[in-house]
Amino acid sequence: MKLSGIRVLDFSRFMAGPLVSAMMADHGADVVKIEPPEGDPTRHGRRTRPGQRAGDSFSVLNRGKRSVVLDLKEPADRARALRLIREADVLIESFSPGVTTRLGIDPDTARALNPRLVYCSISAFGQNGPLRDAAGHDPAVQALAGTLGRGINDAPVVPAVSTASWGSALCALAGVTIALFAARATGRGDHLDLSMHDVALSARPGAIFDAFDHDVASLEAPRGHAILEPYAAADGQWLCIGAGEPRFARALLGALGRPDLVDVALGPPGAAQQPLRDFLAGAFAQQPLAQWLDWMAAHSISCAPVLDYADALKHPHVSARGMVMTDAEGFRHLNTPLRFADEPGRPTLRAPELGEHTHAVLDGLGNA
Repeated sequence: MKLSGIRVLDFSRFMAGPLVSAMMADHGADVVKIEPPEGDPTRHGRRTRPGQRAGDSFSVLNRGKRSVVLDLKEPADRARALRLIREADVLIESFSPGVTTRLGIDPDTARALNPRLVYCSISAFGQNGPLRDAAGHDPAVQALAGTLGRGINDAPVVPAVSTASWGSALCALAGVTIALFAARATGRGDHLDLSMHDVALSARPGAIFDAFDHDVASLEAPRGHAILEPYAAADGQWLCIGAGEPRFARALLGALGRPDLVDVALGPPGAAQQPLRDFLAGAFAQQPLAQWLDWMAAHSISCAPVLDYADALKHPHVSARGMVMTDAEGFRHLNTPLRFADEPGRPTLRAPELGEHTHAVLDGLGNA
């Protein structure tokens, strides 16, 4: 696999950091997860499968890794960590800024021991700035970055997806890969300072110029484009139309007998589109979802049912793409979304027990 021979030390916890190293493990990297004696906090989360030894989130985000228990507050274990760092290609950590310095595994120390090391720090607000030491979970980071959507009466809506965390994992994976490529060529690694807040700020490219140049705050639904929004069908199920292109808008409104609303659909978003929004809501309420999906397909108009996550995973397209894997016990898992034609990923679907590989990894260093 493409990352075979790459050793990753994962000191991170919760979502963003573990997702980076999980994707690397799916593609052949040897990921050693360093855990404190009590384990990653997500080990102790909700468990939904019989005989499951770790929480759902931990099991998904730490599959295919090796677990080593080290208490970094103890000098002997800190020395073992430094020995591991000497042999690693990548180090990922998500401590609060300043903690790695207290633990003796900070970027300067690590890169002095191993100049080719790619050191990735993931935190809420980055390693510098006035918010450097502030704690920040995903919704709060998005709130400060202006990426929370708006709902009824303009009330902010916390999204179902932890966008800042998930996006940070993808950006970190890209950054680590870029730095690894350079390290192969030059023998010098780098320190990637990945801020979840920076990532969230970057998530709305279409709004950046308006925000900078015209002080326009937001184009979030329901003040956006009516032809890019969900509507309830007669049976209470929802469909989401994607008729943002002029040809789709003309096809949709022409077929519905309201070509006079095309100019509204293609005009400025916001309150001016309310007549169109009201018309579409009334129209879609006349028939059940299945009929509307057939009608949209017949008119070649982009449209999708609004599914919950369980139903989304059952969609035939998901199976056709090979996104569902089954383990030896018959439980289903999600495949990696990174799909290569050559050397595809081969995820190991099992997460390690706490400290399962401590002796094997440390013995490999001559450190019993």
